[in-house]
Amino acid sequence: MQKQEPRSIDEIDIGDEIGPIVHELTEEMVQRFGAVVRMIDRRFIDPAVAQQKGFTSPIVPGPLSANLLTQMLIAYFPGWRIRTLSVSFRAPVKHGEHLTCWGTVTEKDISGGIPTVHCDVVAETAQSERAVVGTAILQRRMPRN
Repeated sequence: MQKQEPRSIDEIDIGDEIGPIVHELTEEMVQRFGAVVRMIDRRFIDPAVAQQKGFTSPIVPGPLSANLLTQMLIAYFPGWRIRTLSVSFRAPVKHGEHLTCWGTVTEKDISGGIPTVHCDVVAETAQSERAVVGTAILQRRMPRN
């Protein structure tokens, strides 16, 4: 895989679209994520517990969906770092659902000599329901002296 060069702030415009990237959130993906984070809440993998909690089936943990937004931003902005990512979880995502991640550049500036970009980000189900919405602030990594 060829390494992508970082974009300069001048190559980024307000209104630039990020994505979309579509992910299928499989049960295996949820189980791997659960093992890595040592997840103890069984509603994410056990149908009976999910039903006890008011869901029709196990759901995808919100941080896993948010991680997909992070991956999208890192891929779109190589050489930049995510300074903040604030998300709101709006709707449950079921195992096997397709989640479309996309975003929009909403602001850009140079603060203290550091290029900064603001983005709105969304993870949407196949039924066009916004499962995760948020904002991100990215900063261009500056070379160390």
